[in-house]
Amino acid sequence: MAAVGMLHLVAAPITSHTDGTAITYGTGFLVGPAVDASITFNYNDNPDYGEDIIQDNDNGINGYSGTLENNYINAANAAKLYGWEASGTGDNVEYEASDGAAPQVGFGYVRKMLNNGTTKIRAFWYHKAQITPGSYANAHTKERQISWQHDTSNITGFGAYLDASGKAKYFIVKEFATVADAETWLDNKANI
Repeated sequence: MAAVGMLHLVAAPITSHTDGTAITYGTGFLVGPAVDASITFNYNDNPDYGEDIIQDNDNGINGYSGTLENNYINAANAAKLYGWEASGTGDNVEYEASDGAAPQVGFGYVRKMLNNGTTKIRAFWYHKAQITPGSYANAHTKERQISWQHDTSNITGFGAYLDASGKAKYFIVKEFATVADAETWLDNKANI
């Protein structure tokens, strides 16, 4: 199966969450034209030995990290995603980064794949993460030709206790027949 597209990167601020209950998200937003999501899960590795061999192992997820790449993120959306402070009004709005922690957000995207000539659509929703700027402020001269540059963001992901199961949940993946259906599902998750 080949990944052939990434679409509709959305995020929503977490407004409240108590362990054992669903997360409440504020009004979400479309982050910007999506290029790439690279997520790596961290797993426990805690073997229990007996008789000189591994008898059992705790190998559950304990978090994730990664990067997001966008063609462009406007400053207002970057401020919501990264926790920058806005001041001013109208055309005089400025955004300032500080040493404050990035807000916790939920985020998701649509992934298009090709399998034996058939397009498959998956949507991913990650319950809880902090997203910080990567190459947002980088710049490079044109030289003899255009050097395409994208905005990147760094992800630190957390588990969330969303129900009485006692298990930390990290993300949901759902398959769809159409991109439009997947985008609608994500918009509902992100309160868009």
